[in-house]
Amino acid sequence: MTTPAPDPLDAPTAALAAAVLEVARHVEEWPLPSPRLFALARSAELVAASPSLAALLGAEAGGTHDDLHLTPIDLDDGSSTGDGMPVTDPLAVLESAQWPDLAAGGAIACDLAPAAWTVRDAEDGRQLPARQSLRVVVAALADGTTWSAVHRGDEDGYVLGAALLPEISEALVQTLQAAD
Repeated sequence: MTTPAPDPLDAPTAALAAAVLEVARHVEEWPLPSPRLFALARSAELVAASPSLAALLGAEAGGTHDDLHLTPIDLDDGSSTGDGMPVTDPLAVLESAQWPDLAAGGAIACDLAPAAWTVRDAEDGRQLPARQSLRVVVAALADGTTWSAVHRGDEDGYVLGAALLPEISEALVQTLQAAD
């Protein structure tokens, strides 16, 4: 009998990783001319606060729930400048981010232009596509826990990790901590 390898993610990080993948699936079908923000709310708190939501989801308001599960809430406001042009820089969008009270965390999904990213040598020998936008999703909790997904642009899906996009991750954590 073999012993399964321990899960490399602790429970809060695993919940954040699941939320990142949910956001990635939500935005994968269309281009993102500007970054989109998502509040991450604790699902158990949403259900407890709104019995009608619990009924809609088929959950019982008084039932047992995963206290760590996060529900992404799309806050997309069609971010644009005063002249109607979309804001494409995720750091600029995060500078003006305002999180609702129910947010335990936040996420940002965007397409990074080729000039906005550089590649470190890949450990597995595979490279990201050159001169192509990258679809990224970065999420964080106010305690500083982060998780990211970067789409390679091929059928292999996403590369996942905690420190894939450190500048965006750090800016996202700062906006969440400022909201506390």
